[in-house]
Amino acid sequence: MLESIRSHPRSITNAPRQISCRSTNASSSSSSKIAKSIKSVDICAKLITDRNGHKEVIGLGINKALTIGRNPERSFYVIPDSSVSGLHCTIFAVRSPSGGVIVSCQDSSKNGIILNGHRIKKASVILMDGDSLRIPDSLTFTCIHLWKDPIEKVSVFDPTPPPQPARKHIGRYIVTSQCLGSGSFAIVHLALSMDRRCQVACKSIRTKKGHRDELGQVMKEIKILMGLNHPNINRIYDTQEDQNFIHIFLQLCTGGDLFTYINSFTEKNCKMEEDEAKYITFQLLKGLAYLHNKSISHRDLKPENLLLYAPGPYPRIQIADFGLARPKSYQETFNVCGTVSYLPPEGILALDQKNLGYVGMPSDCWSAGIILYIMLSGSHPFDYALPSESWLSQHASDSRRGSHADCSQNYLQSEARLKERIISGQVDFQQLLWSKLVKAKVLVNLLLIHDPSKRATVHEALQSSWITDDLAMLEGAYRSRIVASL
Repeated sequence: MLESIRSHPRSITNAPRQISCRSTNASSSSSSKIAKSIKSVDICAKLITDRNGHKEVIGLGINKALTIGRNPERSFYVIPDSSVSGLHCTIFAVRSPSGGVIVSCQDSSKNGIILNGHRIKKASVILMDGDSLRIPDSLTFTCIHLWKDPIEKVSVFDPTPPPQPARKHIGRYIVTSQCLGSGSFAIVHLALSMDRRCQVACKSIRTKKGHRDELGQVMKEIKILMGLNHPNINRIYDTQEDQNFIHIFLQLCTGGDLFTYINSFTEKNCKMEEDEAKYITFQLLKGLAYLHNKSISHRDLKPENLLLYAPGPYPRIQIADFGLARPKSYQETFNVCGTVSYLPPEGILALDQKNLGYVGMPSDCWSAGIILYIMLSGSHPFDYALPSESWLSQHASDSRRGSHADCSQNYLQSEARLKERIISGQVDFQQLLWSKLVKAKVLVNLLLIHDPSKRATVHEALQSSWITDDLAMLEGAYRSRIVASL
């Protein structure tokens, strides 16, 4: 088991290198290399540069890496300038949760890259539509997105996003109007940390007048979370407060979220390999163990809140969105929160019976079991009215449309059936699939025990045979792919 992880080193440069390039200089070395181009309909973004007076356009395909550098053995797009490293940087494109594309650039050079006039070194950055990427003392590329996220209202930059990206200085950060995501209570913008010389995510939460107690609770939780430092937990760098917003500055992840990644397999009519699901689960459990050891529960674990630190196979994941996190999580709470599809039975019961409570840590373990099931099967263990392909695509569409707020009769009936199955139903293990995943099925069952007092803890899950059979390989991959890069 897990032998395949060795074929995926920490770098993403082993991804298929099928890049479309058009150049008026037919004799250029890069142009001559690009004989096998991807279809134009598959191109989601492009880089445009002027090379020796000739325009070159490099097409980017989903999950197809473009390596840039001086060494032809390591780089697909070769730039022979002395200022360029052997492998200078890697450009990668993945689907964004909202349906557009995330284009990122991982610098691996000696002298860095220059993004919109700001030097970046040894970091991964997101390239937004219209961004300028320069190799120092060499070529400049303009990034153009062909697949774009839907335009959304951006309350920080009233009244709507400006035609050209705008910037605001907030503390030691430059916050742009480029929106990375939004929810009911917050919106996330791309920002630049002047101190760290890297991009960060700025999550802005609007504060309500007359709600100082609520604001105090948010700041209390932020203070607790700022003390967390773990490779699998999205790190908070700083916070700023003004009259209308609390701004939280977070570690930037450039690979999208786990749900979109799982869905990418379904689009190719396949499922995630067991080895990769195990590596991701191992990271999730390590992150949860760190939180639970500090008596903190997340309370809203789901694939959408697990971010991929960088694109590529066998990704490093980070637990994100701690807006519902709770300290002292060994105590019972009557404040039920989270997403119905990932709530445990005791949480579902407490939604409708206000005298009932539940405990956060067993709830996190239940959610981890749901996530593991979805990774391996592509479907939900209790939402079995639809086949896996339909469930994933429907869930993705609902998330983009925000239909969880939709109170249509069909939606309410579907949610009611799901609640009933979670409370009293059995996990739907399709025989053809799960007969080949015996030890994984055992762990799923342990995490999805209805009685929270008997449910596997995160530490017991880490001791399951599904994990321990490959523990040496998992620990080795974790050290080489994650710890060594810190």
